[in-house]
Parts: sequence; structure tokens; C-alpha cells
Amino acid sequence: MMTREERIEQLQKRPKKGAFNLLWAAAAGLGVGWWIYANASLQLLAVFSFLIMTAVPFSVVTWQKTRTLLTFNEHRSYQRLIRAKGVIVIAMLWGMLGLMFGHVSGFFALSVFSGLSATLIVGMLVVETWLDYRLLRIDHEHVADSLISFTKRERLKRSWDKKYSD
Repeated sequence: MMTREERIEQLQKRPKKGAFNLLWAAAAGLGVGWWIYANASLQLLAVFSFLIMTAVPFSVVTWQKTRTLLTFNEHRSYQRLIRAKGVIVIAMLWGMLGLMFGHVSGFFALSVFSGLSATLIVGMLVVETWLDYRLLRIDHEHVADSLISFTKRERLKRSWDKKYSD
């Protein structure tokens, strides 16, 4: 079994090219959406193209992270919970984008959009916290998302200190 530090290294070692491709796809979606909106005045098609070109790369990156997490422990319950967490994150992304599309297309008002978004976000936070708690009970070396973010900040801080202290 891998230690927590080895797991963090492996999660951060994932291809850096993926983040660039993600930003490129989002920028392309924004550009295509803006062009369609400006030239053809097809507002729904413009929003749809932006949402699809943003959601698909985010979904791919999330699933790659989930597949990496699956390699850390062979326990059946651990893998089931990791898969559930990945699917829930992707569903949250598509749900939020669906809510945005519904609001822009006029299916519901801003107040409904705000209420549903807040409910979805709070529900996601509660479910993710519960899943991380269960995962830590199964595997004490599980790496939660907050730990990954904390480690990235600490490494960046150390690199800045090293760069600017010389």
C-alpha cells in the first residue's frame, strides 16, 4: 500500500498538459459561443457550445483523477466510494451547467436558479465530506481534495520563498 505522500506525488504527477487543454477548450468554447451569439444571434446555441466545450474537458479531468485514486487501494468498498465520488462530481458539474442553461434559456427565473444552485452546492459539500469520512475509515492514507489543495499551496509557497530569498 502506498503512503499518503506517495499518493499526493502521483496525483500531482498527472499530465500538466491536461490543464492547458482544459483552458484551451474553455477559451475555444467561449470564442465559438461569442461568435455564434454576435453573428447569428442564436443565444441558446452560443450558450450550449460554451457549456459543452467547458463541461467535457472538466469531466475528463475528473474521471482521470478518479482512475488514479482507484489504483491506491484494492479494497472493494474503497473503490466503490471513489467511483461514486467521481460520478457525483461529474453529475454536479453537468447539473450546474444545466441550471445555467435553463436560466439563460428562460425556463426559470434568477431566484429559482440561485436557490437550486445553492441547494446543489450545499448538498455536494455534505456528500463529499461524508464520502471522505467513509474513505478515511476504510483507508487511513486516503488523500482528500482539501489535502491536495493544501499541499499545492505549500509547495508553491516554498518555491516562491526559495526563488525570492536568493
